[in-house]
Amino acid sequence: MLQFLNFFPNYISKIIEENINNDIQDLEEIRLRQNRPIILKFSNKETVIDYSINEEEILRILQIICDNSIYAYQKQICNGFITVKRWT
Repeated sequence: MLQFLNFFPNYISKIIEENINNDIQDLEEIRLRQNRPIILKFSNKETVIDYSINEEEILRILQIICDNSIYAYQKQICNGFITVKRWT
């Protein structure tokens, strides 16, 4: 399993994993926006996942990514993204 999927609840990580297929090396971003579909951005394409993520799910994911220290990531969050180490 792709370790970065541990940031997501199991049902969301499964959806993402199914849509990555064999393109993991080209994955650049996973875009999450409230009440909007999840977008996987690859180096040469984008895949829109037919699953709208809600506010509670985003907050849960954010807390996991930030290890419950959202303040430490405040600057990145204000810029609209969080960069995490790539785990494959």
